[in-house]
Amino acid sequence: MDNWNILLESRADGFTTATVLEVPDLQISDETKQGAVEKVQQLLQKRLAKAEIIQIPMPIQPVTSQSPLMKFAGIFQDDPDFMEIMKEIRAERDLGDI
Repeated sequence: MDNWNILLESRADGFTTATVLEVPDLQISDETKQGAVEKVQQLLQKRLAKAEIIQIPMPIQPVTSQSPLMKFAGIFQDDPDFMEIMKEIRAERDLGDI
């Protein structure tokens, strides 16, 4: 990886904390932004010197058009009580628009 994302945060005590976003536990603080960036860069270089970055395949589950909730679709279509409740809800919403 050529570019790494560094989060720079100014603290109340005047120090700046630099965090490598791709490696959140890689964090350092310094009195200046530049110092924090340089120090975190050095830490990252040391860590990468002893590490190996590999890629692994991860199967992605296909998105299905069938939501598990679809089994409930239409279960109240012939229920007169449900239709009455829906009419009352619509009437209340229409009153709220005034």
